[in-house]
Amino acid sequence: MSFFGEYISTFFNDNLLVLVLTTLILSFISSYRTFPMIVYISLKKNLTAKPNDRSSHKKNTPQLGGVGISFGAFFIAGVFGSFMLDNREMSILLSIAASLVILFSAGIKDDIFGLSPKLKLFTEISSALIFMLLTDIRIDSFYGLFGIFELPKLVSYFYTIFVFIIIINSYNLIDGIDGLAASIAILILSYFLYFFIISKSILAIVCVSSILGSIIAFLRFNISNGKRKIFMGDVGSLVIGYILAVFTTMILSTKFSSIEVISNKPVFILALFAFPFIDTLRVFIIRGISGRSPFSADKNHLHHKLLKAGFSHIQSTILILSYCFLIILSSYIFFSPDILQHFMTILVLSVLFLLLLSWLITRIKK
Repeated sequence: MSFFGEYISTFFNDNLLVLVLTTLILSFISSYRTFPMIVYISLKKNLTAKPNDRSSHKKNTPQLGGVGISFGAFFIAGVFGSFMLDNREMSILLSIAASLVILFSAGIKDDIFGLSPKLKLFTEISSALIFMLLTDIRIDSFYGLFGIFELPKLVSYFYTIFVFIIIINSYNLIDGIDGLAASIAILILSYFLYFFIISKSILAIVCVSSILGSIIAFLRFNISNGKRKIFMGDVGSLVIGYILAVFTTMILSTKFSSIEVISNKPVFILALFAFPFIDTLRVFIIRGISGRSPFSADKNHLHHKLLKAGFSHIQSTILILSYCFLIILSSYIFFSPDILQHFMTILVLSVLFLLLLSWLITRIKK
C-alpha cells in the first residue's frame, strides 16, 4: 500500500464516524447520478413494471432501481475496502460480492423476463451456502434462547440457510408501495451500523454505510411522482434482502462478532424484522385458511389494507415505520436478563400490535 493509502487508512480507523459519513455520502452520490440513466434506458427499452390487479401504480414505471443501488454500494465498498481492509476482511468482502452475483442475475432476469419461484429459491439457497462455505460465518449459537447455546455445525448450516430464506422472502414481500421497503431497510441497516461502530468492525462499517447511502439515494426517486420515478424491482429486493441476511448472520455469529456489544442479540433481531416476519406469516395464515397456496398473490398485506383505507403511500409507510419503532423501543423497555422471557414478550407484543393496527385499519375510511 502507498504512503497515501496508509495515511488515509489510519485516519479513517481513528475516526470511524468520518468513515461512515464519507462512504455514505459517496455511495449516495454514485447511485443518485446513476438512477436518471437507468430510468432513461428502461423507458427507451420498455423495461418497466406494467400495472396489474396487485399493483398500486397506474402507469408503466421503470423497475431496475436495484441496479443503481448495487452499483453505488459495490463501487464505494470496493474502493474503500481496497485500502481499509486486511486480507481476511477483503476475502470476506469478495465472498459477499461473489455470492451476490447469483441473486443479482436472478433479480435482473425476474424483472425483465420472470423467474419461477423454485428457481428463485434455489438461487437464495445457493448464495447463502456459497457465502458460508467461503467465509465460515454462520449462526452458530442461540445465546441461551430455549436453553440452547452452541449449535452443531450441520444444524448451524441448515438454520443459517433457513434464516436467509426467511429474511430475503419476507423483505421481498413488503416491497409493495412507494418508500416502504427502502425505509425498512434504512431503519434496520442504521441499527446494524450502530452495532458495528460499537464493535469497531471496519469491514461491516464500510459495507453497511455504502449500501445505506445508495438506498437513501434510491428513496428520493422512489417516492417521487415525476418522470424519474423508479421501483426497486426484484433485483433490488433480492440484493438488499440478501445483504440484510448477511449482516444478521454476522451479528449472530460468534466467529465474526465475538465481542458482546449487546445482550440477547436474537431478541433485537426479532424486533428489527418484526414487521416483515409477522405480516408475511399473517398473510400466509389467511391464505391457508382460505384454502389457497401461501405463495398465491393477493392484496392482504398490511400496506394493501392501508391503501384501501384511503392512506397514501407515504402515510402508509410512516404508519408502518411507527410500528417498527414501537417494537424496537419495546425491546429496550421490556429488556430482561432472561432471554426467553425477553423473546416471548417482544414476540407477543409484535403480534398484538400488528393485529391491533390491522383491526383499526378495517374501521378507518378516509
